[in-house]
Amino acid sequence: MSTQILNLLDRKKSANINKTNNYNNNNDTNDKLTTSTFAISNDEEVMALTSSSLGRESLSEKEVVLKLPPEWRGVKLDLFCNGTNKDGSDSLKLNIGVIRSQDGEQVSLQASLNSSWDSGVRRGVDADSWRESSQWIVVRKHRKELEYIYEPRASKIGLKQKQGGTEMVAFVYKDRKSVWCVDIIRNAKVYAFELTDPLSQAQQQKNMIATAYRGVKKRSLIKPEELGI
Repeated sequence: MSTQILNLLDRKKSANINKTNNYNNNNDTNDKLTTSTFAISNDEEVMALTSSSLGRESLSEKEVVLKLPPEWRGVKLDLFCNGTNKDGSDSLKLNIGVIRSQDGEQVSLQASLNSSWDSGVRRGVDADSWRESSQWIVVRKHRKELEYIYEPRASKIGLKQKQGGTEMVAFVYKDRKSVWCVDIIRNAKVYAFELTDPLSQAQQQKNMIATAYRGVKKRSLIKPEELGI
């Protein structure tokens, strides 16, 4: 399963892929909505990547990266609130659609954000890796830094349907401007995003509360000049 995940995402192998299932409040309606609204544009352009303007300066600048991994051509982030949990907190789920640079194919991922730290992040990581791996050192440090200012939720990121877990971790929180933010930690680097794209009425009716696409947008039409006609 870990080999399949690596092949899907970037065709490069990274150490210690988690085989723990990623427990998510699966919602077919959420999933279909994310897929159907993925990266629609008339022109190809590179979207600017942004981080939270308030509080972000307190995070370690060397660890926060405001660009995509080279293996990613683009990423679509959709945050859903599907009611409440037993403790009264919002039941959140993050859908993540990654467009691979290699072939332009989309990989569908998700992160449930309703489990405890030990269950959602710590579980499945062996003690030596948790203590010594640069990925998990950054994850632990980033959590502490966020908790000084915000109330973050965190979860490992997993493949949809196949339930394969990865060692990537998503942190989701509201900043001081009440903007939803997503920090993805991949190979010990933090990729920070603000979910500031406008929501359509249809998206809101399907419980989507925040969204963003970052990266190179797809073309919907091909110019005649590109075909030589």
